[in-house]
Amino acid sequence: MKLDRADITGCVREQTPRFADVGNPIGQSSTSYPLAVDFCCGLGGLSLAARQLGMTVIAGVDTDSDSLKTFSRNFPGAVAIEATIGGKRAIEGCVSAASGHFASNAPLIVLSGPPCQGFSAAGSRDPSDKRNKILLGVARAIKALRPVGALVENVQELLTDKHRKRVKDFEKHLRDAGYRVLPIELDAKDYGVPQKRRRAFFLVTRKQLDEASVMQRFASLRKAEVPCADRLEDLPLAEVRGAAYSDDDELRRATPNHLAMRHSQAVQDKIAAISVGGGPMSYRKLDPTKPANTLFSGHRAPPVHYKYPRSITVREAARLQGFPDDFRIYGSFANQMAQVTNAVPPPLARTVLQVLAELTDLGHCHDG
Repeated sequence: MKLDRADITGCVREQTPRFADVGNPIGQSSTSYPLAVDFCCGLGGLSLAARQLGMTVIAGVDTDSDSLKTFSRNFPGAVAIEATIGGKRAIEGCVSAASGHFASNAPLIVLSGPPCQGFSAAGSRDPSDKRNKILLGVARAIKALRPVGALVENVQELLTDKHRKRVKDFEKHLRDAGYRVLPIELDAKDYGVPQKRRRAFFLVTRKQLDEASVMQRFASLRKAEVPCADRLEDLPLAEVRGAAYSDDDELRRATPNHLAMRHSQAVQDKIAAISVGGGPMSYRKLDPTKPANTLFSGHRAPPVHYKYPRSITVREAARLQGFPDDFRIYGSFANQMAQVTNAVPPPLARTVLQVLAELTDLGHCHDG
């Protein structure tokens, strides 16, 4: 059920006591680790970054059951909520999840990586795509929960002229609630991720940020590029997936999610003949000396390994995204690659969250 602004705000106001920092200006120090809720959480890329910084992830909201299965098993202390963003169930679920933390004086931060297919060059690129409306749902959720700050992530195409009106509407919704929005563009390869992946981030704060100072801070955190072989070379040989697949059986392996697709001999021969760094989008071969190109799934298949005549495994894709091996991906085999490739690379998200924590004085956040 969709709610108007009064209904959403009302369902939150009925909960008492409120978050210690709700409605207060940025700059208050907190004696507790920040709480984080993740809208359109997917498998939890933003949430993992938040946890690595010392935040307590208390809830994730999404409509994909496979993604929520992965999220819930990797964040057992958080509530996984299957709901549309901005709706009554999502907002009330987040408030309920936070109820046990009201006395902790912990500030709240909202995270969100809404679906990008309507904006992305790999998607429809249609400004009227229904999925684009989720961005305003994110704004409504932020207005309802009134966190000290928020981080919203999407593809860099969202910052182009074609989508200017939608971004302006998003910013106006938040400005009316007392927030300021700073859009920035970063590339994952500059922050320890072995993958070229340009992303747009919206830093949502209660005070106006100086863009030049913020970008200078990001420049100071840049790292040397990581070639993909550095993250893939030590993995064991991948077994070919059998005809039957069991989520639970597979995840008992020492290296989970590391099963190769069943390619015909003709396809293997085709892959073997592709030069390093070459090939069509559906069989682009990785260059072991460089970061991978942006990972896609679906009709744009994942790239093929630089050494073996096969597509990369889910675990290899996860490594190219910056997920550690103890982060396990659940759900149908066909959906696992989509979960990973749709995620925000955690090392990039961690850098952005670290800067946002500094800007909002979230206190105990640290890159551990």
